[in-house]
Amino acid sequence: MRLRVVFDSNVYVAAALRPGGHADLWLDIATTPSSGFGVFVSAAILDEVRDKLVNKFGIHPDDVQRLIERIQTIATVVTPNETLSVVDDPDDNAILECALAAQAHLVVTADHALLKLNPFRGIGIAHPRELRSIFASDFRKVGEDSGS
Repeated sequence: MRLRVVFDSNVYVAAALRPGGHADLWLDIATTPSSGFGVFVSAAILDEVRDKLVNKFGIHPDDVQRLIERIQTIATVVTPNETLSVVDDPDDNAILECALAAQAHLVVTADHALLKLNPFRGIGIAHPRELRSIFASDFRKVGEDSGS
């Protein structure tokens, strides 16, 4: 069984800011059919990624669009059917809404407000650095393929 995973927007932003880094590597791992997990995303998460990369980090919209298209190729897009107000930040609530709609097993985030909720309605919440131990065999395979 593949785990159903929702990445917080901060994981996608990290992948864009550090190509070849760990966050980017997790996106590569998600594309392999033998990966232990499948990724799910919502329009709200994609909008937040777009907004942060263009407006906060000044990345050209065309480059951001390429990342958004990559995410849409990797992930299954879901439409949340529940509106939450669990934490103060509406963007964080959107992550939880996506996780519920996706029937996710795991949310991956560096956001402390979300990490404090672990678990949320039976959904685990983990920091990206924890993925290396959770998906050790996937990490090793991709590392070996890239010569790392």
